[in-house]
Amino acid sequence: MLGLLKKLLPTKKEMPPLSGRDLHGRNNVGYPTMQISREIDNLVKTQYKAIKPIINQYKDTLFFKWGPSVINDKLNDEQLANLSGRNLQMVYLLLFRDMLRYISELVTLKNVPENWPDVFAQTVLDNCRMLSDDDDKDIAKKQQLFANTERYTVDVPIDEKNPDNTNIPDWTVPIAELIMIPSDMIYKCHRPLMIAIEKRKKHV
Repeated sequence: MLGLLKKLLPTKKEMPPLSGRDLHGRNNVGYPTMQISREIDNLVKTQYKAIKPIINQYKDTLFFKWGPSVINDKLNDEQLANLSGRNLQMVYLLLFRDMLRYISELVTLKNVPENWPDVFAQTVLDNCRMLSDDDDKDIAKKQQLFANTERYTVDVPIDEKNPDNTNIPDWTVPIAELIMIPSDMIYKCHRPLMIAIEKRKKHV
């Protein structure tokens, strides 16, 4: 699944048959990722051009680097086959919305409602139909997670040399469970990206 989106999504060139793992990667990771990315891009073009660089920085790292690499590393073949693309989209959206909430504290956008991060996220959720699958066993859990109005805490530094010294916040646990990865992976993605955005805020 390395180089997931380039390798798995259709191209004009003749491609060899996909392995079972690659096929599940394409269907459960590649396609859902492209869909949510496309919906975000459409919204940015119409209403949020002022913060496009920051949105792209977060989205491209989360969706196209971190997500596929962590899933490839942490999920076995059976887990990947059972991975819900809707759950993956929800994990992306929850973290993305938190980033937008953070940005809303740093910049003022014209012609958008005060709660624009939540409006943005709701539009993406509706357009991707994330809660519409009849056989989705996690809808109630995802509804509860999406209803959360609090910012995720990222105050605890990550001690890469001594991982046990990092207290991973509880908010990461139910999000990580949606895609069957360790909760520390959620934190180790989200916090560094938030720090990077903090450094870029002067350029918005």
